Amino acid sequence: MKSMVDLSHEFIRPVLHKQAICVDATLGQGKDTDFFLSQNVRIVYGFEIQRDVFESTKERLDDQRTCFYNVGHEHMEEYIHEEVDAILFNFGYFPKGDLKITTQSSSSVSAVRQALNLLKVKGRMALVMYPHDTGKEEAICVEEFLKTQTTIQVQKVQNLLVDHCPYLLLIEKRR
Repeated sequence: MKSMVDLSHEFIRPVLHKQAICVDATLGQGKDTDFFLSQNVRIVYGFEIQRDVFESTKERLDDQRTCFYNVGHEHMEEYIHEEVDAILFNFGYFPKGDLKITTQSSSSVSAVRQALNLLKVKGRMALVMYPHDTGKEEAICVEEFLKTQTTIQVQKVQNLLVDHCPYLLLIEKRR
């Protein structure tokens, strides 16, 4: 079976083109940015709060099509001033970083709200949720927020046989 990250990429791929504007809202090692760049998009905005992770990924993926910011994803509207085609989130913590640093419910809901504001009509967004410890509360808060939105369609993809495993929220903006 494919991973949730691979499934998120499959969902996002149809909206990518040479002029696409994309957001890697949780940069980490840049797997989502790599995916966007491999699809030959126009620009990728990336956000990462951990300084050492940010520096390493920025150095490795430095490309004229990337704009990376060493701030939390809840600040994306301060840096992005155009509509975007695709946005990818991987919530939780960076497995090879400081495990005490995790995405938080309030900043994650704020980031998803901003992402929806930036997303074009027919644009797509994928959220990989990790419902472990603090991630469980975060996942509930994000889902509750999404349930209040009337301009999107949302599908949930999860493994029914394993409790607390990562799952995916696929979003398309309708209007």
